[in-house]
Amino acid sequence: MAVKRIAHKPDLTKDQVQALFTQHFVGKYKVESCESPLSLKTMYRDFQVVKNMALGVALKLEQTPSETKFVYGAVPPRRLVRSLSLGMAGVYCLLFGRTLTKEIEAFIDSAPEFN
Repeated sequence: MAVKRIAHKPDLTKDQVQALFTQHFVGKYKVESCESPLSLKTMYRDFQVVKNMALGVALKLEQTPSETKFVYGAVPPRRLVRSLSLGMAGVYCLLFGRTLTKEIEAFIDSAPEFN
């Protein structure tokens, strides 16, 4: 997982961030919430940018009294793919997730709402 600190924005919410990502990546990638009452994954991510069934980037907005940051990393977005691939989906994310992760970083760096 990587960490990207942005300008301190204590009023920024995960819903606002997800909407900004959705607007930016519309037509290119799917942005979906990670809210599931049956899963603990919401503790580790707020939403994910999905490129395909085997590759996505999960993001979490973290707020402290003095800083705002994103914690993110390439993940296989579908539980079924993770389960059936016996770990190969994780290797795929390590090998091919760098490009998508760089796109996410570039968007965070360039979006005026985060600076």
